[in-house]
Parts: sequence; structure tokens; C-alpha cells
Amino acid sequence: MDVNEILSELETLRNAGTRVPGFRGKIMVESDKLVRLSESIKSGMPADIEEAQAIIMQKDGIISQAYLEANRVREESENTAQELSSAASVAHEERVSDSEIIKEASSRGGEITANATTEAQSIVQDARRKAYSLLNDAEASAATQREGADRYSREVLAGLEEKLAEVLSQVRRGIDTLRPEGNTPSPRNGVSV
Repeated sequence: MDVNEILSELETLRNAGTRVPGFRGKIMVESDKLVRLSESIKSGMPADIEEAQAIIMQKDGIISQAYLEANRVREESENTAQELSSAASVAHEERVSDSEIIKEASSRGGEITANATTEAQSIVQDARRKAYSLLNDAEASAATQREGADRYSREVLAGLEEKLAEVLSQVRRGIDTLRPEGNTPSPRNGVSV
């Protein structure tokens, strides 16, 4: 039973109550129905809490996905750097085979290796920047979702608290109305009514 149904039941219970003559708007209600509504309220609260936990789990999934994407980009960059380095080595070895251009091939091979290393480092740095950016975005999104879930939970619980206080107030007024004058209320479970 959701909060709206519970509130509707409370309204129905109030309207169906028997008016007590001479007690200025006081009514008698069936205690069984009141107990049933109280149990519905208690069983409905964990659903809102579970909804907030589901939102937090979605946040964890986004962060995990960002980590996986960052690792994929890093591995792809490392593979590209390895391929460039291998291609440079192959090009270098092909040029070294001719004895007359050994010096030139050695010089070109060094340049190619240096360029490949520089390009590989640049690719790895770009991949790291992208990974950090994805991770920061995922954490910011998760924080926003967590704040939203917390805010929603507070609003739901505050609304429920307000409705429960209203119902409790009505019940206390009903009990006070039915209590004979001159009798002092006795505390029940540490709470006086």
C-alpha cells in the first residue's frame, strides 16, 4: 500500500468514525483498522529506502563502466605504441640490410624510434587524460545522483513523519475525548497519550 492509499484509508476511517455527542467534533474509530493502517505504514517505508539504494547501485555501475572504458583506452594506446615501435624496428632492419646505407638507416631508425616513442607517449597521455576525465565525470554524476536520492528519501520520510504526526494527534485527541474527566493519563510504553 503506498502513501496515497494509506492517507486515503485514514481519511475514510475519519469519515466513517462514530461521532460522540457532547465532545465537540470527537469521533470513535475501529482500533483494528487503525492497527492495519499502522502496519501498512511500517511495511511501506522500506520500499522508499530500497529505491534510494537502487539509485546508489546505478552510480556504482557508472563508475565501474568508466574504469573499464579508461582501461580499454589505455590498452588500445599501448597496443598502438607497440605496433608503431615494431613497425619502426622492421623499417630499420630492412634498411640496415644494405651495407652502403647502414649509417643512414641507423640514423633514420633512431629518428623513427624516437618519433614513435614520442607519439606513443602522447597517445598514452591522451588516453590517461580521457580516462581521468571519464572518471571525474562519473564520480560527479554519481555524487549528483546520490544527493538526489538522499534528498528524495528525506522528502519522503519528512512527509511520512508529518502524516504520522497528524494521525497520532487525531488518535490522542480521540483517546482524550473518550477518557472520563478527572482520570489522569497513564504512560504507556514510556509515552504518555
